[in-house]
Amino acid sequence: MPGGWGSAAGWGILGFATSYALAGLEPNLVEEGLVLHVAQRLAAGEHLYRDIVFFTAPLPFELLGLLFRVFGEEIWVARCAAALFHGAATAATWALARRLGAGSLAHAVAAIMAAAPVLLFPLLSMFYYTPLAMCLGAIAAWAALRGCQQPGWAFAAGAGVAAVALCKQTLGASYALALLPAVAFAAPRGQRVRPVVAVALGGASVALATLAFYGLRGDLPDLWRCLVTAPLSLTESYRAPLINLWPPGELASEFDANRPVYFSNLYMLRYGLYNRPGFSAVLVTQLLYALPLLCLAGSLLLLGIGSVPRGVAVHTAFLFAMTMNLFPRSDWGHLAPALPPAAVHLLLLAALLQRRDTARAHALSGVLRTAASWALVATLAGASLFLGRWAYAVSGPATWGPRVPLRPVSAVYRVASIPRVIHFLRERVQPGEAIFVARAEPLIYFATDTTNPTPFTGVLTVLQEEQEEAILAALPQVRYVVMSDIDQPLWTYYSDELPGVWKHLERHYRPAPFFPLDDASFVVVLERGEDRGPTLIDLADTLPQAQAWTRSAPGGEPIPTTLAPRLVARHNHRPVPMRLGAWGGGLDYPLRLPEGARFEAGIGYRGMVAADDFYEHPPKSHMKVSVARDGRSGEFETVLDARVDDSKRAGRTWTRVEADLSKWGGEHVTLRLELAPERSIDDDDLGWWGSPRVAGPRTGNAAAGAAPISSGRGTQGSVHGLSLPPRSE
Repeated sequence: MPGGWGSAAGWGILGFATSYALAGLEPNLVEEGLVLHVAQRLAAGEHLYRDIVFFTAPLPFELLGLLFRVFGEEIWVARCAAALFHGAATAATWALARRLGAGSLAHAVAAIMAAAPVLLFPLLSMFYYTPLAMCLGAIAAWAALRGCQQPGWAFAAGAGVAAVALCKQTLGASYALALLPAVAFAAPRGQRVRPVVAVALGGASVALATLAFYGLRGDLPDLWRCLVTAPLSLTESYRAPLINLWPPGELASEFDANRPVYFSNLYMLRYGLYNRPGFSAVLVTQLLYALPLLCLAGSLLLLGIGSVPRGVAVHTAFLFAMTMNLFPRSDWGHLAPALPPAAVHLLLLAALLQRRDTARAHALSGVLRTAASWALVATLAGASLFLGRWAYAVSGPATWGPRVPLRPVSAVYRVASIPRVIHFLRERVQPGEAIFVARAEPLIYFATDTTNPTPFTGVLTVLQEEQEEAILAALPQVRYVVMSDIDQPLWTYYSDELPGVWKHLERHYRPAPFFPLDDASFVVVLERGEDRGPTLIDLADTLPQAQAWTRSAPGGEPIPTTLAPRLVARHNHRPVPMRLGAWGGGLDYPLRLPEGARFEAGIGYRGMVAADDFYEHPPKSHMKVSVARDGRSGEFETVLDARVDDSKRAGRTWTRVEADLSKWGGEHVTLRLELAPERSIDDDDLGWWGSPRVAGPRTGNAAAGAAPISSGRGTQGSVHGLSLPPRSE
């Protein structure tokens, strides 16, 4: 291979440069934030799986933790490492194509891998375990192809496959399952046992070294639980079906609500989360999801009839492993690492099939192949430059604080919500102070230089009892909680996942004073405040027992109806919705009131989301609470009548209201919650209460330093949204 190493090095440098050119763009709250947060904890001396519970293999976390110890805890360390791995994968891809006999098309093959961080932005330019697995898998495929004749390289390939498994268990297992027979198939006849044994020994050596590492630290039981036992419980809750591949250009209705997770990140960045893709966008997306599957099927067919070199089987094994990333969860994040090897494989098959030309046509096909190769290289280079310049052009300034000096590209990251959380906390906490990020934004720990007092990096769909116990034990020492303010009906609701934690937050926390709240506040800071006391009857939990009704005329008789759709939580309150007729509507709760009972709730939050629908609170309306004794349901006594504030600055936070119910203590009553408008409204409107409950008498106990929370029939005064200075600590 004259000049082969020089070309491989050149493509490796170009692959590194492409990835590194994007290193200053797009912070990532969840995926990269997860690895950064865990690596920071490991660098501080904690143990993975014992002190930090997570279900993915250890290599990305332990490697970045080591890099943090050596080079410092900087996001650039992670991004540079990702670029280095991508450069190595690009060089290995060129070398593999050249070794298979792709000729000049090896350059086009390498260009596909080099351009991948831009074309699949932003996943492949950040430090995360699936891109790392893809890079290690590409290197292992090249080593395996050489190892078909040289057992030393086969041993290295086995170690590479084990490294893939140490990034993500399922990918490594799939790779090993496919690579062993692929090497046996590709090796020269009579020499097939040695390379297969060498691959197995290489993988076993890395596996044994890993077990020894965790065994010497006494963490083997935790490793087994997190990597074997617990993931078996995750499969069903983690499952998502493959996007429909038929009919062409038409997105099936069951995928429409979740379309942002199925379509290209670049497409969603360009057109927004609420865009409804047309025929062309759906068709291209369907073809991309089908590409790895079609390449696998075509490769197996061609190998079976002997139309391509046996060595292609090695790359087929790599493609098979990355395609398995689509199962059980099929979405864009799982497809993206499979697309570069799929595109590479398609080009390899095209190049190698052309080699079967007759000798007379060989010279002409060689010229055409060279021209096509460099044309494709030029096209990929042009597309990369165009998309890279576009990403920088639309990116906003780096506002996420000194520890995350990256320019956000996504519209949702360019708004003030995340920066205000980071800066609010950095002004008020000490380095290393414990906060709790309640849902799934672990980058906030890294960005604010705070610690996580729990073993969990975010909500897990298993081990709920263990999570609740650990979180509830930690929260009494935590001043600030960061909460994803809009629950995700796409997946699950926090109040369903960890109900005990949610109720603790409702009881002890409230939006932090002086933290600005507006329509962009999809992540908020809660501060520990007064203890609201125990909830005796949770009217959100008991909603299914309530009778919903509407009014069609002023003061008219209630007309029974069905319960309203569920609304997402906002600002630490669970909305209890009511269907409304032209003149209002409400809910009747049959219950027995305890002695000294009080009614408490929030009112007045302006906008609410139910799945894909958005509702505005009806203007000029009153929120009323009434009570009737059993057997006298027509004689309701009003105990609360609060007019909702319709002023321009209102509706961005809840107003706390309460009413005395002690008069009916110990009695069976009907508790009526209703919205009564001053004028007729649309029949399909909704109204809502925020976390309504029946509580006991006030005890007067409050957390030290907590500001009092106003209550009563009027509207609570609010400083939310104003630029006020931080409080003295």
